[in-house]
Amino acid sequence: VLSTLEEIQERHDAVKEIEQKLLDLHQIYLDMTVLVEAQGEILDNIESQVSNAVDHVQSGTTALQNAKKLQKKTRKWTCIAIIILLIIIAVTVVGVIRPWKSA
Repeated sequence: VLSTLEEIQERHDAVKEIEQKLLDLHQIYLDMTVLVEAQGEILDNIESQVSNAVDHVQSGTTALQNAKKLQKKTRKWTCIAIIILLIIIAVTVVGVIRPWKSA
């Protein structure tokens, strides 16, 4: 009877140990679930930031293209203004020099 009682006690202890290991395993799965959810949120945030970065790069590219066009136009009008100014100066100089040559 004593041997049977010891055997029952050993089985009971083994079952208790298995139960504790299952509880530990359950807790590990719960912790892993929390970590996976947190990392999912982080990944969503990263994805959102990458999407925003793409939008900003596209906006920057458009702004640079517009600035390049504006710079070309400005350069063109500056050259035209300089040419007109030189023509006015040349006409003025010729107008001033001719009367002196005649005299």
